Amino acid sequence: MTVSTDDLVVDIVRTLEKEGIPRDAYQLGREFDPEALARLFETGGDSVEVRLEVRGVSFVATSHGVWVTDDPPSSQPECPTCGLPVAAVVQFVPSYHTAYPCGCRVRGDLLE
Repeated sequence: MTVSTDDLVVDIVRTLEKEGIPRDAYQLGREFDPEALARLFETGGDSVEVRLEVRGVSFVATSHGVWVTDDPPSSQPECPTCGLPVAAVVQFVPSYHTAYPCGCRVRGDLLE
């Protein structure tokens, strides 16, 4: 399934606006890389699910859309390998999880 970066950004911005976060309160490019996220959905298929948080709003993004979760806002944990803050954990296959933005391999439940 092809996911355009523009469509993904629009979905995320609309989701954040519905939660009361104005467009001028954040810059998506500083929170995460929308182009990389769209490429991830293109190459990873329907099984890829990415959990993100922007300005205290937790949401899930997939190739099928974006929706808010009930997850409470949290501080970013440190990567157990390199010590950098982990913004997201990306799952490529059921047993392989990668920390974002550092790229280290981590446990799947690191952000839970």
